[in-house]
Amino acid sequence: MKTNYVLITPAYNEEEHIEKMIKSVIVQTILPEKWLILNDGSTDKTDEIIKQYKSQYDFITSLRLKREDIFSYYSRRTHVVLLGYEKIRNLEFDFLGILDADISLEPKYYENIFTEFDQNPKLGIAGGTYVNKVGKHIRKVIKDPDHISTPGGLQVFRRECYEDIGGYFILRYGGDDSLANIMARMNGWETRYFPQYQAIHYRPTGTSRGTNIFIAKWRDGRIDYTLGTHPMFALGKSLRRIFLERPFVLASIARLAGFLSGYYLLGNKREVPDEVISYVQKEQMRRLLSWRGKKWQKSN
Repeated sequence: MKTNYVLITPAYNEEEHIEKMIKSVIVQTILPEKWLILNDGSTDKTDEIIKQYKSQYDFITSLRLKREDIFSYYSRRTHVVLLGYEKIRNLEFDFLGILDADISLEPKYYENIFTEFDQNPKLGIAGGTYVNKVGKHIRKVIKDPDHISTPGGLQVFRRECYEDIGGYFILRYGGDDSLANIMARMNGWETRYFPQYQAIHYRPTGTSRGTNIFIAKWRDGRIDYTLGTHPMFALGKSLRRIFLERPFVLASIARLAGFLSGYYLLGNKREVPDEVISYVQKEQMRRLLSWRGKKWQKSN
């Protein structure tokens, strides 16, 4: 089984969570060959924490960046990851892991993911899933029921897949992880997340930098629009989540509003090529028809 991997972690003002993340990596049953933590101009104690562990573990390296040219928080994160890949691309490795600084992993996380890669040579992107820890409460994150899109905060790429799709693409509202999944499937790879491999995310999804939860859900809708989501699929997605995703009802309304705003504010323009939009919409309509077929079979 191939287990040779490198990690990239972008970090900005993560003093509250980054130590938990680092501790969860250094106890992995399979350690990375190299772990590059990119401190994107943090103004808190993030750098001090990184240096403390960097001095103890020789596989940890770091780079402090000057935080500039920020089009949006999410596009900046992608830019930092791409810069990190350029720094490690000449190393020998089989897998690339992207790990956010506010996530902690179970000790066998990477071992488990590599087992899945070993069992499926066509698997190009894989990952577990995570729950949000809000105060003392653990809240599930609603995910694709078909298990085909891996969350960006803990994605693992087969190196050939990452280079085949050209890596991440910078998108204003984020969604680069979703686009990577889409482009991998377009190129004949399989993508999958495995809910049995669970991580902890230490803030509600999309609320970094103090973003209001309703703005976060509105942004999710804009991502759906950017990626070419079919209107019927966007409606079905919002309806499915009405009583599954907090705040109930309002989260779905905010997401659908974000999607619809794309038509009004962007004049039907999207950041992804037409061939991606066509692929996405065909894939989504197949899934909708499959879902309706399963519902019909259960009712008869």
